[in-house]
Amino acid sequence: MTESQARYKKVRIVEKVQEKLKEGIENYRAAGDAPAKYDVYDVIEEIFAAINPPAADESKVTVDEVSGCLRSSYLDRKDPSERTHQQMMSKIMQKSALSIMEKPIQGELDAGSNVKLVGRADRVEDDVVMMFRAADELPEMPYAEDFIQLNSYLYMFDKPEGVIVYFDKEGRENEIQVPKSEKLLNETKRRARILNTLLRNNIVPAIEPSERCLNCPHNEKCYYNSEDKQKWGFWARGKWRELKPKPFLL
Repeated sequence: MTESQARYKKVRIVEKVQEKLKEGIENYRAAGDAPAKYDVYDVIEEIFAAINPPAADESKVTVDEVSGCLRSSYLDRKDPSERTHQQMMSKIMQKSALSIMEKPIQGELDAGSNVKLVGRADRVEDDVVMMFRAADELPEMPYAEDFIQLNSYLYMFDKPEGVIVYFDKEGRENEIQVPKSEKLLNETKRRARILNTLLRNNIVPAIEPSERCLNCPHNEKCYYNSEDKQKWGFWARGKWRELKPKPFLL
């Protein structure tokens, strides 16, 4: 047996032990007469629910919803998937790490057709809107999703310019100035109207493939499993075009 094989075997043994321990704890709780104790998973679920309140008003579409995948935003409202604690914790850590720098303020824009585009900017000062984002690697250009969000806030709060500040795990930062774009704002408003129309008529949006699909809680509603029986095997090799969309959701 090679060293790598021995290491892999050891990892698998540890994983099996952890699974058995977790199973034993759950069985013990289920069999006991006393109510289950409040644990860390309850805390995670409570905090996640607090920072991700459900959007019920179809006439109001958030900047976060239109800057990302419309299909995911639609399913979050109409057919929410149960997120794993890992997915919840990832969102909590991303949000809470930089929250101390924020002075959040709510705003809205008229998107037309009785639709409001609403959002919450991280920080608004005298002549600038600021956004703070965590990143594994500092980007040279702002991510499209962040660009769309900040541009919307510039018009919401009537500011001439905005700044996106990215921080990596080592605390290094990259500050990127973003100018106003009326063309981008019009496209953002158009997406808000589209999502509103789809929500009112219960029509699922088309698939918008991206790298975010891999960790999306709705991914199984969009694609079949790959033929090699490894979940999202094609996606892992960067071949998302070979995945087959489920016809009844298109």
